[in-house]
Amino acid sequence: MLFELTEFNCKVWISAFDGRADAASIIGTVNDRFPEATIQLFDIDRVAGTRHLLLAAYNAEKSFNSKRRISRSLGMELLLFVSGTTQITEALERVGINMETKRSAIIVLATSDDMIASISSMLGEAFRRKEDDRLLDRWSDERIASVQRTFKIGVGELRATNRTGEVEEAIQKLAIERSAMLAIAK
Repeated sequence: MLFELTEFNCKVWISAFDGRADAASIIGTVNDRFPEATIQLFDIDRVAGTRHLLLAAYNAEKSFNSKRRISRSLGMELLLFVSGTTQITEALERVGINMETKRSAIIVLATSDDMIASISSMLGEAFRRKEDDRLLDRWSDERIASVQRTFKIGVGELRATNRTGEVEEAIQKLAIERSAMLAIAK
């Protein structure tokens, strides 16, 4: 899915791939070929959907372009805002790609549609398949439990937030809240 952050003259592409790939290699290749783009990969089973990723991207851009950035690179800022923590090691443990990752969420920040199209093509080759945006907001009981653990969402907090009966929506709101708190806390 393609979004635009007009405030920052930035395009945001958020998508997902089923399967495994070497995150460090992908990030390195994209950084080499498109130094003005930023890419970050996440374990889809530990993030709370498209809205969570989009709002984290917005907050990371806003923070990075301010005098109070958390890290030295936009990619790390993005990782920190998605994870809801200021500690890089903890952020990687929470939402990063590891040996058990079966599906990956991708965020690309770039200045043009053409650049995003080229990066999308590269990712398709790396994962050996086409992206599938539907994976971003598809929830299973396992994913619900995983995101709940990742963001330390307690039963009482979930119950208090879940006014509509949609557990997924409540978890997404709470994950977004944790991410947004970084902007306030720094």
